[in-house]
Amino acid sequence: MFLKRRITKHYAMVLFESSMKTHNMDSIYQKIKKISFLLSKNVELNKFFHSSLLNSERKIQILEKIFYSFDIFIFHFIKILIIRNREYLIKKIFLEYQKIYKEKKGLLKCIITSFFPLSIDIQKMIIHKIISSEKSKNKKYQIINKIDKSLIGGFLFRIGYKEWDLSVKNQLLSIQNIFKNSI
Repeated sequence: MFLKRRITKHYAMVLFESSMKTHNMDSIYQKIKKISFLLSKNVELNKFFHSSLLNSERKIQILEKIFYSFDIFIFHFIKILIIRNREYLIKKIFLEYQKIYKEKKGLLKCIITSFFPLSIDIQKMIIHKIISSEKSKNKKYQIINKIDKSLIGGFLFRIGYKEWDLSVKNQLLSIQNIFKNSI
């Protein structure tokens, strides 16, 4: 498990550094994001990458028809993975690449879970109210608004491992615990 994680990070970093030197990083990021989405939705494509029934040459021929016209750089990267028998890690490598890209770009992933969809202005206001440190002002935020009807009202805000629970559900649970402990 640890070895696979190291290999994944290594290939993702190689891909990132190569894309910095030779291509438009933003364009490569968007294309890798599309491929990752495709890999997450298409079971047959995942089976293809994990299959041992096809030899490396045949896999490369098939993938050339799919990815060569999409992006030559990405095709050659996938080809290297196949030659080195690492194609089964492609999904994890691309996800790791996206993490590296976001870190280097200074993007912070924020998850706001609310009872109903929040407008972009309200989402930005929540971020600026909760995060007011100087270090965070230069950062860009990727905001994801999830819906959870069990919150009753309010919201749950999460950045990385930090979490602010300002939901009505949490407040009611706190009141319930106070009553339980006082009896």
